[in-house]
Amino acid sequence: MAQLVNPECYDVLIVGGGPVGLFGAYYAGLRDMKARLIDRRHELGGQLTAIYPEKWVYDIPGIPAIRGKLLFENLLTQIAPYAIPVSLNQEVVLIQKNRNNILRVETRDGHVYHAKTIVLSLGMGAHIPRRLDVPGLREFEGRGVVYGVQNLADFKGKRVLVVGGGDSALDLALTVMEVSKDMVLMHRSDRFNAHEETVKKLYASNAEIRTFAELAAIEGDDCVRRVQIRDTRTKAISQHDVDIVIVAIGLIFNLEGVKDWGIQLENNAIVVDHNRQTNLPGVYAAGDIATYPGKMKLIGTGAAEAMQAINHGKHYIQETFPYL
Repeated sequence: MAQLVNPECYDVLIVGGGPVGLFGAYYAGLRDMKARLIDRRHELGGQLTAIYPEKWVYDIPGIPAIRGKLLFENLLTQIAPYAIPVSLNQEVVLIQKNRNNILRVETRDGHVYHAKTIVLSLGMGAHIPRRLDVPGLREFEGRGVVYGVQNLADFKGKRVLVVGGGDSALDLALTVMEVSKDMVLMHRSDRFNAHEETVKKLYASNAEIRTFAELAAIEGDDCVRRVQIRDTRTKAISQHDVDIVIVAIGLIFNLEGVKDWGIQLENNAIVVDHNRQTNLPGVYAAGDIATYPGKMKLIGTGAAEAMQAINHGKHYIQETFPYL
């Protein structure tokens, strides 16, 4: 494949157009840095647009609660004054540094970009929803089995079952409850891996909460009609009529490409120092992809990390490229 080389050398290339990458682009504009956004998907927004546009987000300073899709729209408004160019459907496959410390970024479709610094805001890399190995699940995907809430109107007047016990599962249950006819949340134990306030809201709601329960089978005809639920303690099976099953048990991530770039990984995340710099000078990471002692995976935390990466990247450029 012929390479399509962009002749410009950017101050910073931001790889990943989720909320952290978008905020990083805004902050790069604020610091008067020539920036470009690159994302492997067909649209910006990351999980906000891909999986959770209707989910409430609670960890943004000064905003008590905001839906994912509105947060995405606000981020686009925030970066608009800086007219930062965006490259979509471009998956980064190679990062190299030449003898003059300029970073060369190559995408799978042959595009080549050059930059003085890079900020990796990849979320957790390429991801797909985690599936359950139960009869009927794959058969009814798209016909009642879903992995997120794209449009809240699709759940209006429906009987909904949410499977999972983490923040995403509970947040989705509380969101869909606003329009659904009936809501059941099912979890394998009685311990939820979610924020305490979210658990309290769930128990204060009118949702039916089934603990020590797991999905045994999904049944229906042209769409989902009922599920079989197994008690994890007694193994007894019960039946429940539903229209939609939301499976929210996490995502499966793939960082295979990053390993080839010479970047240090730990537990499927990129190791960064207090400046959010990786082991490669000039290459930074922010958001869920980055790890360090005391790390918290929140959008607010990721935004702060993006600011740190951009700020320290600015100093790195001034020291390394005094004439560029």
